[in-house]
Order: sequence, then C-alpha cells, then structure tokens
Amino acid sequence: MRLEHPPRPKERQAIKVWNRQKIIDATIAVINTQGIAGTTIARVVELAEVSMGLVNLHFESKERLLEAALGHMAEKYDAHWKAALQAAPNEAGARIRALVLADLDPSVLNLETLGVWYAFRAQTRTNPAFVSLVGNRDRQLSTQYLKLFEHLNRESGRDHPVETVTRGLIAMLEGIWADYFLYPGEFNHNDAVTLPMLYLGTLYPGQFGD
Repeated sequence: MRLEHPPRPKERQAIKVWNRQKIIDATIAVINTQGIAGTTIARVVELAEVSMGLVNLHFESKERLLEAALGHMAEKYDAHWKAALQAAPNEAGARIRALVLADLDPSVLNLETLGVWYAFRAQTRTNPAFVSLVGNRDRQLSTQYLKLFEHLNRESGRDHPVETVTRGLIAMLEGIWADYFLYPGEFNHNDAVTLPMLYLGTLYPGQFGD
C-alpha cells in the first residue's frame, strides 16, 4: 500500500505541517488494516516514508500519535456535518435532514472510516483520552439535534420529548453504520436514507418532504 500526499511545500513551517499530516494519515491507514494493537511506530514510519526520529519529534509516543489520529478524524467529521448544517435551509426539518444525510454520506459511511472509528471505540474503556475525543463527537451532535427538535416542536405544534426523539434517531444511525460495516455487500444506501426519514416523518408529518 502507498499513500498519496500533496506535493512537498517549500517553506520550513509548511514542511513541518506536511510531515505531521503524512504521519497522521499513515497512522489512520495502519489502524484500518492492523487495528490499534497492531499499529506500531515501525509500520507507520514505513507507510509514511519518514524517519523514526521524525515521528518521535512530532508525537513522542504511540499513545500521542493515536490521540492525534483520532483527533484528526473527529475534527474532519465535525467540519463535515457543520458544513452540511450551514448549507441547509433555515428550517428545523431541513436542517435535521441535512445532518442525517451528512451522517450517511459516503465520505463518512465507508469501510476505512468506520473501521478506524470502531477500532478507537473498542479502546474507550481503557483509554480516557479516547473516551473524551469519541464522546465529544457524540455530545456535539446530540446537542445540535436536541436544539433542532425543540425548534421543530414549535414550528409543527408538536410536543415530543426531544431527548427521546434524539436518542432514537442517533441509535438508528448507529445501527445503520454497524449494518454497513458488517454487511457492506448487502447494504443499500437508498434504504438506509429512507429508514430515518420514515421515523422522522411519522413523528413530524409534512416536515421532511413526506
């Protein structure tokens, strides 16, 4: 396996950033194929095509390297759903739909991304740093859904318990992620999108294009 990287910049500071990102990208790729336990500095060095000393300079230890890789994935995911939210019309239903579609977008719903995400989740019981980073993603998204469902209740004249509605939607999306990860050959993306829309349309008729 060989990773593709942007051209090497000329400025000294930019080169540092470029090398750091190369190492993080290589770490994510190794985790995807080898898991957390099988991710070694040696494997990362080989794939990133950098020296062992450069990895130690940027990250000091495997633990710091793993935290940086998870942090990068969390930041990328946050930017993805926030961009979808910003681009959506200013109605609660449309914004909720945009978040759902963002969660089921191929840039998120793919075997590499989910493989790495689940690898980190499996370590959260023993690594507090991973708990914080993984949990922050869940908390931010849950908070956003809660606010939007509160708005949607007001717009639609409904009084659904927003905490319960949010938990139900996130559990459904988590189930879709797991279904795709375990049975990618049988997965149907259109059906995956239809399921949460049916759930939301039943609770809020006429608010999701149903």
